[in-house]
Amino acid sequence: MKLTGMTDVAVRILMLMAVNRNDKWTIDRLSEATNSGRPQVAKVVQILNRKGYIKSRRGRLGGLMLAHAPASINIGKLIRNVEDNFALVECFACNPAKPCPLSGVCRFKGKLKHALGSFMEELDSVNLNQIIENADEIRDCVGTGFERKIEPPTEINAI
Repeated sequence: MKLTGMTDVAVRILMLMAVNRNDKWTIDRLSEATNSGRPQVAKVVQILNRKGYIKSRRGRLGGLMLAHAPASINIGKLIRNVEDNFALVECFACNPAKPCPLSGVCRFKGKLKHALGSFMEELDSVNLNQIIENADEIRDCVGTGFERKIEPPTEINAI
């Protein structure tokens, strides 16, 4: 099975947000940090926001951030929410315009369904916290340029 780039980018985004929990992210910043195109990052962010993995806040101190604790984000569920097609072979899609002549007797389809089930079962046992146990190394990979500190607003004294 091959997962799409959407899943790859979604996992990268969540990993970065998880290891930098106090940071606010933008689509441009995520695009640079994940080494992914801005349109793809924007699409993934939209999916992650709609599915409740991340939240956004507007304004000067706003940005994108993780909506839940990393331990509560299940990777198998994330993949199901991001991927829209789990057809390992053409016959999984049940294309009536081009049916497989072996569909009534084929045992391969059943074996593939079992393998896909095992694959997803393994990912269902993984949460985001488990894949960011090396948080310091992850932070080092994107460099210090991504560790923006949010300064408190300065007070203006009236004279």
